[in-house]
Amino acid sequence: MARYFAYLEGVEGGPWMAHVLDLPGCFVRADRRDTALVRLAQSVRDCMSWLRRHGETVPPEGEPIQIELAEEHTGIGPFASGDAAALFRPEGLSIDPEGMEVLFRLLEHSRADLLALVRDLSDHVLDWRPDLHSRSVRRILRHVGNAEEWYVSRLVLPENLPAEWNTDEELPIFDFLDMERRTAVECLRRLDERGRSKIFFSDCWTEHPEEAWSARKVLRRFLEHEREHLVEIRRILALQRAHLLARLAAARAELCSHLLGLDERALCEVILHGDWTLQDALAHLAGWDLWVLPMQQRLLAGGPPDLETVRDLNAYNAASVAAWRGRSLAEVLTGLTEARAAWVAWMEELAPEEFFRRRPVGQGDGSPPTWVEVMEKHDLEHAEEIAQWVQEQGLQGGPGPKPVLRLALEAARREWLAAAAMVPVGARRSRPLCGVWTLQDVLGHLADWEQLGAEGLRLMAAGQHPDVEEVADLDAWNQAHVKARGEQSWERVFSDLRSARQAFLAALEALEPSQFDKRYTAPWGGPITPYDWVCVYVEHERGHAYDVREVMQAAAGPAEEPPAKTWTSRG
Repeated sequence: MARYFAYLEGVEGGPWMAHVLDLPGCFVRADRRDTALVRLAQSVRDCMSWLRRHGETVPPEGEPIQIELAEEHTGIGPFASGDAAALFRPEGLSIDPEGMEVLFRLLEHSRADLLALVRDLSDHVLDWRPDLHSRSVRRILRHVGNAEEWYVSRLVLPENLPAEWNTDEELPIFDFLDMERRTAVECLRRLDERGRSKIFFSDCWTEHPEEAWSARKVLRRFLEHEREHLVEIRRILALQRAHLLARLAAARAELCSHLLGLDERALCEVILHGDWTLQDALAHLAGWDLWVLPMQQRLLAGGPPDLETVRDLNAYNAASVAAWRGRSLAEVLTGLTEARAAWVAWMEELAPEEFFRRRPVGQGDGSPPTWVEVMEKHDLEHAEEIAQWVQEQGLQGGPGPKPVLRLALEAARREWLAAAAMVPVGARRSRPLCGVWTLQDVLGHLADWEQLGAEGLRLMAAGQHPDVEEVADLDAWNQAHVKARGEQSWERVFSDLRSARQAFLAALEALEPSQFDKRYTAPWGGPITPYDWVCVYVEHERGHAYDVREVMQAAAGPAEEPPAKTWTSRG
């Protein structure tokens, strides 16, 4: 069993940081003291894996880990820029040049990871931020460099700091990072034996002149700080991807919604344009999703894209549609759903740097974000075409086939889940999205309404009016159910949403198509058919997805201009 010593710093009530000084770069930040200690063992494993990937010699995988508390400081934190941090006893010891070189090598590994993540990002991606309270990736990178300059200034007198730092704001971000790290390491290498062993107290550019510093602490903070912000950058990139995929899901749900109210003849026999029926157009959409996934996979593997297949678009479209003719409407709709789901699932599994890395294709970019925008536009163009065609032909108004209902329900659910993914995990229970409702409130609301919906379908299948519950006062009903969900966990509410959907689909399957246009009295008053009942649920879920998407998109955008360096940018 491998034993590692934990060094704690924090404040009563949190947050806390736990460090393993024998593994530079191994640390945990948590809201509670005990949580930080518990998570430290996994952080050790993660740090070992990181060192192993970079060719460092570490103990073999699978060895049991024991964490033993060695030192604890309270009254430290909350670890925002400008806050003081502890100096642990081992960091008061002298460090020799060889020990410093080991840490410089680890810093090279960390910087290589950072550059691999951000080097190929476009300016748009570098400058995007999820909300007004967040920094863009570019701002984070600038902060990382400024903080390292500030760390060095804890040990080196202002007049001996590199002259390049006085004008570094003028440098492009990657030139700045290269210059900053090079000059910072040069400064640290010039420390004499006294500088490598002394405890420093600096009153320059700080609100905490009492904070103790040493060469060991500075190097620890270099590594921890960069690795912590690397995680933050990954989180921002994941949110930016979520925003893109939410728009893609919304476009597909919009298209599917225009199929509701169309009967089999309108879907499969009436000409949409040329010699295509609407079913052919849906096969055309599926064909493009089936092409784009392997094309993206080839690009990711470093191979050439399959552009020859689609060089003649008219020929490709004709061949793709012809390949689907002879299949039933249900088969085409299933293929449409599965092709898009496979592509989206693949994009969701990509590492953020792989998703956003630009991949030259001819004169353009073949990266996933580019194709997401292309396919979003493609879906919306066809959605508009279908809507106009339906209006001109006067086709909509009656019940349609059950597979279309399932398609629209599935598309609306994917739209909702994609919108929900735009919300950071920590904001699910706190950020207002639909009025005062949070994401968890809306999730529970959807689950409760879908449970009511499943019961309504079961009653209509039995020939009874769907007066499943008194909902004449919709606001009171909604508020009562949201309040009841307030103390439940996200996992519980999400599980209820899945269960409610399964019940809803089972009740839909029990309905015969001949029952779709029979009229009943809705719980909230007025006539309703089983078909319209399902359509109401499609519109309801899409409406809440729209609300969430609008709030999150309105908050996101490019970063503000960075403020002038104040030398209090420690992280």
